[in-house]
Amino acid sequence: MTQVEFHILETQSGEEAHLRLVAQCIQALYRQGRKVYVHAKDQQQAHAVDEWLWTQDLQDFIPHNLVGEGPNKAPPVQIGTQQPPENQHDCLINLSNEVQPFFSYFLKCYEIVANEEADKESARERYKFYRGRNYPLKHKKH
Repeated sequence: MTQVEFHILETQSGEEAHLRLVAQCIQALYRQGRKVYVHAKDQQQAHAVDEWLWTQDLQDFIPHNLVGEGPNKAPPVQIGTQQPPENQHDCLINLSNEVQPFFSYFLKCYEIVANEEADKESARERYKFYRGRNYPLKHKKH
């Protein structure tokens, strides 16, 4: 059964703080040797995550690409807005405000919640969804 973990940004707000938290989660998973699919809410957010990862220090570089771009052999981190790529069902990082219909394909699902009231409210609804279906839940505040 998919383990679901909420990461809630509480101390800072804004897009940069949100992207920093997303990058920290990706980096932690990458260091564990995990394959990650980052599901962005739209193409603009997907490009923002992609660009943010490209601007990290060289020692923090994470091989990644947007789904459908890059080499034939996919890197361990892929970013998209549609269905996840095949053979990429280890960890899902969900950046949208909805439960993704494919979340249960993954061993772990990370819900990243920005420090905005609308985002927190939609996160509460997603939490209720997972809890109502008895998925194991954790949450961390940042």
